[in-house]
Amino acid sequence: MGAGKLTLAVQCIAVCAGLAGTPASRAAGTFDGNWTVTLTCPKGAAGTSGYRYQFPAEIQENVLHGEHGERDAGGWLTLDGKLEPDGSATLVAQGLSPSSPHAIGHANTKAPYSYEVSAQFDATSGSGSRTTARKCDLVFVKE
Repeated sequence: MGAGKLTLAVQCIAVCAGLAGTPASRAAGTFDGNWTVTLTCPKGAAGTSGYRYQFPAEIQENVLHGEHGERDAGGWLTLDGKLEPDGSATLVAQGLSPSSPHAIGHANTKAPYSYEVSAQFDATSGSGSRTTARKCDLVFVKE
């Protein structure tokens, strides 16, 4: 084997060994990136006002985290969850209720709440809906 072919073979082995040593957990997830979330809750039963939130979210290693509003203030919301390889996800929304006309049962402002969202993503978009109580829809758009 000539010196040039030997050098090429050694370089190939070095590159392949480096790739083999990359842990899967450190590799980028399919859905990773910055996303915009639009949460729409239409007017509900018993006079509950409708509302629409738009806020940023980030997906890293297929784990989503988004946040709307000011932490510990009325109307604050976090949205978190893991996306499966097929794009399906069960997300958890947690927050503090906004002003009482927007809250189920007109709860006091800043009353804690949580609910699940069933969602489906593809490479550039996604959609979901609240799975309990009030009907709310979510749209996800990758930036």
